[in-house]
Amino acid sequence: MAVLVQWWSLTAVAALLGAAVLDVVVVPLAPELAAVHRRLGRWMRLCAAMVLLASLATLMIRASTMAGGRAALAFAALPVIMTRTHFGAIWCARLLAAVALLVVAPLGLRPTRVARLIFALGIALTTSLTGHAADAGAVTVRVVADWVHVASSAMWLGGLFGLATIVLCDAADWPGHLVGVVAARFSRLAGVCLVFVVVTGIYNTWTQIPFVSALWMTTYGRALIAKIAVVLVVIAIGALNRFTILPGLTKHRRGGVGYRIFRLARFLGRRRRHATAGEPRRRLALYVTAEAMLGIVVFGCTAILTESTPPRHVAHIAATRTTDHEPYRLTMAQLHTQGGIPHGWIFRPADGDVERGRDVFVKLQCFTCHLVSGESFPPPSRPGPDLTGMARHHPPGYLAESVINPNAVIVQEPGYTGPDGLSTMPDYRDSLTLAELDDLVAYLKSLD
Repeated sequence: MAVLVQWWSLTAVAALLGAAVLDVVVVPLAPELAAVHRRLGRWMRLCAAMVLLASLATLMIRASTMAGGRAALAFAALPVIMTRTHFGAIWCARLLAAVALLVVAPLGLRPTRVARLIFALGIALTTSLTGHAADAGAVTVRVVADWVHVASSAMWLGGLFGLATIVLCDAADWPGHLVGVVAARFSRLAGVCLVFVVVTGIYNTWTQIPFVSALWMTTYGRALIAKIAVVLVVIAIGALNRFTILPGLTKHRRGGVGYRIFRLARFLGRRRRHATAGEPRRRLALYVTAEAMLGIVVFGCTAILTESTPPRHVAHIAATRTTDHEPYRLTMAQLHTQGGIPHGWIFRPADGDVERGRDVFVKLQCFTCHLVSGESFPPPSRPGPDLTGMARHHPPGYLAESVINPNAVIVQEPGYTGPDGLSTMPDYRDSLTLAELDDLVAYLKSLD
């Protein structure tokens, strides 16, 4: 379900941004194309509505995940998610951008068309701010690169959606030169977007895939290979458009090297036949429709990537997966040879009791700073990390250390450190027994 909703969301955002860039950059402001601009405006309103619906579905999926699949708790968690989480803040920003776009969409003035494009770019930014790129923070090179990647691919593939369904549906009635102008403008735009998609795609792959074998050993890598394969087909069809059809629609019938290569391939592959006057337009519409349909497949692969665990997180997940582990068995000589600790060693507290650990959590009033969705604790009154889903993020040893030695790892976030640069986490060494620490860690590990 999460993949399907993400697919829906990505496709809607791409169609919205593609239509906005067609309206501002590609389709001329000619009297003969006034009806096209009006249809693009209606298309953008429909896409903005689809973005809103997809955003609501995504919000409910996040809430259901945080509530452990319990519907009643999911609805109760919505206010907390929207007001106290990074996802909620970005979700509200996307909501405002989509509503603002719907407000200005009926206006046909040039400034309002530019404003629609800016709002659409902002919605694309929210996609990057809630994805894998934002794991390291909201303002990083990864987020910027991912935004450029998302926006460029949306302008290119989403523009194909608009061309196939809105712009070219009545191109047969246009003056001949306008078809060539629209095709040439979009071809140049697609070429620029392709460069940004390739460059940022290489960077994103480098940051998310630390070893080559992950390309075929993980779901993330296999989805990435499938996406690249489909994109290559789209590029091939686009090249056919650019070098075999576009020269016949514009005054410049002779292109560069690419045109001559495709012309030679066509000459060698089949006999040249006489082309009718309307054939280039029909072939253009056919190829653009094929590219648009493949674009939907590309966003399906992207949805799988978004909902899959990047290979760079594999070691992180392996360290947090379970506390059940057979004892290390080795001789004293082997222990000394390995540097005093067994290979792969990680500190693990003894097994504790979850219910007693919850009582310790209440006794220490940890809820004063930490939110735990699904629990009946009072809302936090001071800043502190959200502990919902904590079991998936940290191994037991890290959780124990964060309680008894909070300055071992200092999270540099607003409210997490004091004026002295040290953690604001209280010192509980004199307030906890070892058994209570084990129980508290067991409770934190139950927050999955």
